[in-house]
Amino acid sequence: MPLKTSSFKKELFKQDFRNVGWISIVYLVGIFFTVPLQLMMALNAEYGVEPSNAGLFSTTFSFEIQAFFLLIMPVLMAVFLYRYLHVKEASDFIHSLPVRREKLFNYHLISGLILLLIPIIVNSLILLLSHLFADVSEFYTYGDLAYWTLLMVIITILTFMSGVFIGTLTGLSAVQGIFTYILLLFPAGIVLLVSYHIHFYVNGFSGNLIMDSALERFSPIVNVLEYYPLGSQEEFLPVDYLDLGIYLFISIGFYFSARIIYKKRQLESASSAIALPSLKPVLKYGMTFCFALSGGLYFSELQNSYPWIMVGYVIGAVFGYLLAAMLIEKTWRVYSWSHVKDLVIYGITAGILMTLLPLLWQSYESYIPDESNVEYAFLGNGYHQYEDNLLQDDPSLIRSEKGIETVRHFHEELIEKDEPLNRGDRYYFIAYKLKSGEEVYRYYEIDESAFSDELAQISETEEYKEIHYPAVKISPEKVQKISLQPIGPDSSPISLLDPERIEAFLESYQQDIYKLSYEEMVSPQGLRTQADLVVEGEDSQFLSLYPSYKQTMQWLKEEELYDQVMIQADDINRVEILPWRESEGLPAPVAFDQRKARGEEAWTVKEEEKLSLAITGTQDQDEGEYLVAVYYDSNANYFDVLSFTKEEAPGFITDHFMGNQ
Repeated sequence: MPLKTSSFKKELFKQDFRNVGWISIVYLVGIFFTVPLQLMMALNAEYGVEPSNAGLFSTTFSFEIQAFFLLIMPVLMAVFLYRYLHVKEASDFIHSLPVRREKLFNYHLISGLILLLIPIIVNSLILLLSHLFADVSEFYTYGDLAYWTLLMVIITILTFMSGVFIGTLTGLSAVQGIFTYILLLFPAGIVLLVSYHIHFYVNGFSGNLIMDSALERFSPIVNVLEYYPLGSQEEFLPVDYLDLGIYLFISIGFYFSARIIYKKRQLESASSAIALPSLKPVLKYGMTFCFALSGGLYFSELQNSYPWIMVGYVIGAVFGYLLAAMLIEKTWRVYSWSHVKDLVIYGITAGILMTLLPLLWQSYESYIPDESNVEYAFLGNGYHQYEDNLLQDDPSLIRSEKGIETVRHFHEELIEKDEPLNRGDRYYFIAYKLKSGEEVYRYYEIDESAFSDELAQISETEEYKEIHYPAVKISPEKVQKISLQPIGPDSSPISLLDPERIEAFLESYQQDIYKLSYEEMVSPQGLRTQADLVVEGEDSQFLSLYPSYKQTMQWLKEEELYDQVMIQADDINRVEILPWRESEGLPAPVAFDQRKARGEEAWTVKEEEKLSLAITGTQDQDEGEYLVAVYYDSNANYFDVLSFTKEEAPGFITDHFMGNQ
């Protein structure tokens, strides 16, 4: 008898290989072509390779194609391996065999895992042998190979076990494949959807924060696909070790859950969308909820008003509920009073939750940490900017009592004036690191004009300028070269190589930055020159110079570099000037292009004396009296656009347009 049982097990494995062995072969060949074969071609002396810290996930090894095989083949294996569950005749035959259900489930599971892991192990051995017998240090190390193997194995197991788990819940193979990806994406999707809807009702909260800071942690698919092989970032891994450990733990959970469901599911559930009747309400109301949120989000983007958001909720909920009912009942004839009653109950419950939501979050909206508990504060445009500052060796964060108090005062004004549905012209992200180690984040979208006084107080602090002008923190000893070149004219850069000149230039620039007013920061005057700083051991730094930087301009004149570095009238071919009397809320370059497209004829000025005055206009404005387009050569391939208010405009411009009225 034991001999017969052993023989039967072998036949099961053989049958599985006949049915799904092709998936293993495709997986093996796919990985081989994207990793070992690419390595062999790259070892060719004629193949140009740039050094990279991304290891086996660098662009040399086509990470996108690796991810495709990694996320597709295990799901196909789960679908085809357990397809007998979804075909009534096959299900009846397999389960009539003299093998307990639990063992039958495990036999197929082990077959699938072996067939999926063999391609990874074989390719890993090829890469290991390549490292032993060839110099592949430019491409990967033993550590890179170990990590690559670990990631491929764990993500493969997780994706496969997700497919197996879903396969036990449904009676349709197509539904199994679709629902597997929905399961892997669902946590990230629902967190993002809920976050954006909380933003509609709670001031200071934003779905952008979740998307920027933690979204990838909720989905292995997002976690893998979010990675981009940036060779300059050391130890930047597609998925960190903690997440891999969590994924392995979840895979074990999927195994035990799937085994229990497999033992309990009825054979008659083959060809049913949901194999367990108890899960049908979960699917029905889950789809209703998700589609309702999607509908609300869609109409919020179109209309940005609460009545239209409610319309989106209703339309989305009805559509999602009916779609779920059709899927469960396998017919489009799902219109009955019982469904109407279910939708009414859902609507009442959702309405109560939406009413309570703002009340539950009142303490969140009004909370500002006490100054004595704050270690440092940050004010910027988003979480990524904050994260970048934390990654620096000397992060430029607001630590002084005066600076922290200024941020807190600005935060108080935002709470008082901002509204959740307000769509301003700028994002502001506030972060506090408390002495207890806790971090507090808030997002606001505001109109700068409504908070100009508060923004001026913050923007003019030294710490804020050090965040937004990081070049002021660079040590002159680390700067190897500075290249100065005006933006626009076709000219060669001027290089500063002497350490004393570099130090003097940076000192002048630093003095100018610390003296900048808020108006000069948001709307600099004149045409800019770019400085490219080559810093030892760091990425290049870029900074802009404007004619209003008095100390720097004086230093350039003393060094007899001013005429070469800053744009002069003789660098300009012409300027074209148009009136800009109506406020459109558009950037000056866009407004100028629109007027030209409408056929408005611009006044062309070429006199050198007038050109010198015309290029003193303001940049980055979205309203004014006159638009000035500056052309550096005879064609129109590139031009800068400045603007003037009526009070600031040179006399020759106001005289010309007033005379033409």
